[in-house]
Amino acid sequence: MTTNSQILTSLNDTLVAASLGYPISWPGIDFTPPDTGEWLEVRFLPNVAIDQWIANDSDTSPRGIYQIEVFSRPQSELKIQAAVEAVQAVFPKGTGISSNVRVSRPPYASALDIESDRMSVAVTIEYSE
Repeated sequence: MTTNSQILTSLNDTLVAASLGYPISWPGIDFTPPDTGEWLEVRFLPNVAIDQWIANDSDTSPRGIYQIEVFSRPQSELKIQAAVEAVQAVFPKGTGISSNVRVSRPPYASALDIESDRMSVAVTIEYSE
């Protein structure tokens, strides 16, 4: 069975290997957002695995969400949209993650959230076995 640690490691490695050029804020690690430009913030949200059988020792299938929030200082919406599309392109449906775990649907973006000092769009990547 694939563990959450293996899935998270693989997803993080895939994001880093994509070399998108944006600073990345990782959970639990100090990060100061840049004064200009875009940056990414990562969240890993594993869900309850699906139990495939009735037996107590049956296998389960992992599933969950890997969410990358794209942030920017207030500017043209086109720049943040380009960053969102770059993140989505890294994780197309069917992308292998670990063992039989795959991206289970095309990544989707939330609505643009605008605050006084920043704007953001969350990109959600769903995975399952």
